[in-house]
Amino acid sequence: MLGGFIGVDFSGGGVRTVTVRRGLKGTEVRKASFDGKSGSDDTVAFLQGEISLGTRAVTGISFSPLLLRVLKFPFSDSKKLQRVYRFELENSTGFSLGDDVLSDYHEVRRPEGAELIVPAFEREAFETYLGSMRESGVDPDQVTFSPVAFSSLGDFLGEQRPLLLVDMDQGHLNFSFFDEGGLSRVRNCDDAVERVKKALSVDALDFREINASEERRKAFFESSRFIAEEIRNTSRYFEGETGEGIEAVVLTGGICEVEGIAEKLGEQLGREVETIFIPQLGREDSPLFAKAYALALYGGSSGRGARLNLRRDGYRPRGIVKDLLKEFRVPVALCAALLLIVVLGRVTETVSAKSKMSSLRSEMERDLREEFPEAAGTQDPVAFYSGKLEIINRKLDILKQVRGAHSPLEVLTAVSEAVPKDVSFSIDEIRIEDGGKAKIWGRGDSYEEIASIEKAFSESGSFTQVKMGQVRKGVNNSLKFEISMVVR
Repeated sequence: MLGGFIGVDFSGGGVRTVTVRRGLKGTEVRKASFDGKSGSDDTVAFLQGEISLGTRAVTGISFSPLLLRVLKFPFSDSKKLQRVYRFELENSTGFSLGDDVLSDYHEVRRPEGAELIVPAFEREAFETYLGSMRESGVDPDQVTFSPVAFSSLGDFLGEQRPLLLVDMDQGHLNFSFFDEGGLSRVRNCDDAVERVKKALSVDALDFREINASEERRKAFFESSRFIAEEIRNTSRYFEGETGEGIEAVVLTGGICEVEGIAEKLGEQLGREVETIFIPQLGREDSPLFAKAYALALYGGSSGRGARLNLRRDGYRPRGIVKDLLKEFRVPVALCAALLLIVVLGRVTETVSAKSKMSSLRSEMERDLREEFPEAAGTQDPVAFYSGKLEIINRKLDILKQVRGAHSPLEVLTAVSEAVPKDVSFSIDEIRIEDGGKAKIWGRGDSYEEIASIEKAFSESGSFTQVKMGQVRKGVNNSLKFEISMVVR
């Protein structure tokens, strides 16, 4: 069977693949794994054997992005979102994103519009990642962000929502937050993995080796408090941002090779932690192949909303088109002939339309000279009318801005009165925008203090639409935060 999608996962010290092919007789799911090192000849041979003609490979980046934002829009038109999302991303971050930054988005449809989960990566880091994939024998058709790809597994995660999916392998810890509408938020925190390795005095985590020794497993359980702490912090952050309490925690990834880890984390968190189960993969293989399966399903998904693919515009795969042309030479020739007929038809329509436009322009010029004698020398009536309309619109905008506007002094006074006096924090920047909107960038010592700052602004009575932006680590163990609001 040709075609289909194959998810390729290099986490866990080897490579795991899941191929999904849909046909008239149903869906075929095939999983495979190989313990060879990335870039080795054996790994290349393994992947060349798994990726058949016409099969599109999908891989996922698991390391931390340069920045991560959730952008909200009051509309869901895909073409419009594609045009404006990068401008909104620059506006939310406060600095320009140059050609050295690569980004794309995962779209979440909402009744009131759309939310975009937007990670951005340094282009150099992405090119290094893509080069390592090619050295290992795979030139992926799609490259996404791993925690986003887990959105395709929503049907396998039970009915409880909100739900937090925790994915940990040898070097990365990622979180995917699901609400009633599906995937809503994602987060990466590799720092917790580094703390575990430091506690164990190892350069890399080998979960099989840990599980093989009772002494190593006991030491790992002791260091797992860092993982539990990050799960707890992430839960609080997502709950504070969405206003919903997490009902279930599900664990996946290579960490599940350590026997009893789900129970240990549940004990540390004071709540049940389940291990992911996907019937198509089997109970034992589900946590180990879940990421590869999610990548394959995500690549072949045709659901509502755009799918995050960092190869959407550039970095197109090499070699696939040539192979398909050899295999489907006749269909391609027929499609080319049909395309030529369509193009010729369009050309004819265009020539006819230009003739009609020329006639209409002549009539507009006559009407313009009769209505506005002073514009008798105008060669372009459309430009003349557009200029008149633009002047009127500018005057209307000025009137709208004057009516009901807030002065900067009023906004700063409201902010000063709402700032909690018993919390130690600093403000780096306050930006005042039209309509009484304000954004604050600052630093705090803990998530609790930052949450109390947001609560103080919300309960002050002076602001509406108080929203906490991204909270991330700063220097000297401080936390950077941003809050946006609107003065009443």
